[in-house]
Amino acid sequence: MRTNFLFSDQTEIAEENIINFPEGLIGFENLKKFALIDDKSFKPFSWLVSLERGDVAIPIVNPFLLIREYQKKFPLELLKELKENNAQYQVFCVVSKKGQNGATTLNLKGPIFIDYIKREGRQVILSADMLPVNYPLN
Repeated sequence: MRTNFLFSDQTEIAEENIINFPEGLIGFENLKKFALIDDKSFKPFSWLVSLERGDVAIPIVNPFLLIREYQKKFPLELLKELKENNAQYQVFCVVSKKGQNGATTLNLKGPIFIDYIKREGRQVILSADMLPVNYPLN
């Protein structure tokens, strides 16, 4: 088993930064293996980079850095499941540019949960109607 992968012919990716997504991500359901890349010049944002398709790199951010009350929107069943599985997880939201002026937004409706013990991730669609897909960061 390889312990390191190369990204962009320069960045070495440690095996502990490789996250499996058994169900893929929205829009990328066929991609299952991603690397979580922290770029100090891009903080507080990180990247989910596909190890199966070199042209897929998704900017993500910890939403609690920006919205402290965000967890109150999670369904109780999800929180209970995470607790029962003793998951050591972190939550991320996809960052994108939307609109004519290219405003930066967060997808609060579809957070990504990464379990660092299992090195497994999944994207969950939250049912709370008040959560936008394009929450402005401005």
